[in-house]
Amino acid sequence: MKGYSQYFWVIHFIGDLFIVNFSFLLSYYLKFETLIFSDKYKFLFIIFNLIWVLVALFLALYKLDRLRRLDRVLLNLFKAFILNALIISAILFSLKASNFSREHLYATYILLFALIMLWRYFAIKLIYVYRKSGFNYRRVIIIGGNEVANQLYTYFMSDDVLGIRVKGIFSDSNISFDVKNNIRIARLDELESFSLDNDIDEIYYSMPLTYTKEIKNLVDFCDKNMIRFKIVPDFRGFLFKRVNIDFYDDVPVVTLRAEPLTDITNRFFKRIFDILFSALVIVFILTWLYPIVAILIKLSSKGPVLFKQARSGVSNMEFMCFKFRSMTQSFEADTKQSFKGDTRITKIGAFLRKSSLDEFPQFINVFMGDMSIVGPRPHMLLHTEEYSALINKYMVRQLVKPGITGAAQVRGYRGETKELKDMEGRVRLDVWYIENWSLSLDINIIFSTVWNIFKGDEKAL
Repeated sequence: MKGYSQYFWVIHFIGDLFIVNFSFLLSYYLKFETLIFSDKYKFLFIIFNLIWVLVALFLALYKLDRLRRLDRVLLNLFKAFILNALIISAILFSLKASNFSREHLYATYILLFALIMLWRYFAIKLIYVYRKSGFNYRRVIIIGGNEVANQLYTYFMSDDVLGIRVKGIFSDSNISFDVKNNIRIARLDELESFSLDNDIDEIYYSMPLTYTKEIKNLVDFCDKNMIRFKIVPDFRGFLFKRVNIDFYDDVPVVTLRAEPLTDITNRFFKRIFDILFSALVIVFILTWLYPIVAILIKLSSKGPVLFKQARSGVSNMEFMCFKFRSMTQSFEADTKQSFKGDTRITKIGAFLRKSSLDEFPQFINVFMGDMSIVGPRPHMLLHTEEYSALINKYMVRQLVKPGITGAAQVRGYRGETKELKDMEGRVRLDVWYIENWSLSLDINIIFSTVWNIFKGDEKAL
């Protein structure tokens, strides 16, 4: 049995949906001692199911790569619970539906959380057992002994849930990495007989593409024997490895950088998300936070409440970035980074920076359209000029709107960049974000940012 891995998500989906409905119905019965719904609870029952499905699809809970690691599964489920609860609360609030039982909703979520976590844990362990028992896996061969073949081999051997068993590595040159004893190592002229004798499903070719005759012979052999042939090109010579291949009629065109936000639909959804998120923060947080922080800033030092500075935005267009002022007024503000122990930082400013409260006025920038919730952090104009001359691909980060937080900030590149390698690391992650953007990635980064704030970030100055 093999080839059914793509259907594992159906098992998870059906199990989740059953538990969602079971939790709702059991909680309703415990509260009202009946399973006969009134019209308003019929509506809530339908909405509850619909929102769960939409949130699950939105967060890509059923993608195969998100069904592998238990820690990621549980984290993604936790995010789904939070988002589901927020949407349900917003719907009931907008409908002024205060006559729904809170006890029923609380019981539903508690029961759902417990049961679905147990179900997912059980489902993942079941897949492990299923695979380890010898079912539902693909037999593969790797051609080549270079670093690309090594990376591919390491990936295939990393997790049983992948459902891949490497049966052999074939190369006419030396293999540069260690291979387990039960895996056949041989020359290319032995590949065809070995493939037929061992019922090989897929062959991965990682040698140079200039060997056109060898590739054609391998393709013909695979086609004749119903073996899938896959080419693994070596793009490691490029700084950023993600590529995309399009076809102009029959002409393949390789794009070295995929940019999801060049799609107008993706930009539309990101902008809608930014507007809604920033509006909620402005209305429910900034309206009461601003006067409190303003008083504290005024009491701590002379000067305005807001610090306004020209920053580099999308397409390198300048915009005025807002922050709560955390430093004394200085002529060095546009040329000198803050650093640990900076005497310009006021006492209240140190707290604002440590708690990230100084960034909250940037939600106004987001609402106005100069920034996004998530994106590369906006740099001072002088830094953009300096680093663009020092770091290759630096200006790529200007292809999208800057963000209040970003992938670089949640992965250790927040705050002062003491050395050039710090900025290079930030740029690398910013470009990775541009190439891999999705709304679910934005939500992941937002959750990570909030978590870092609560646990404390030593790089927050």
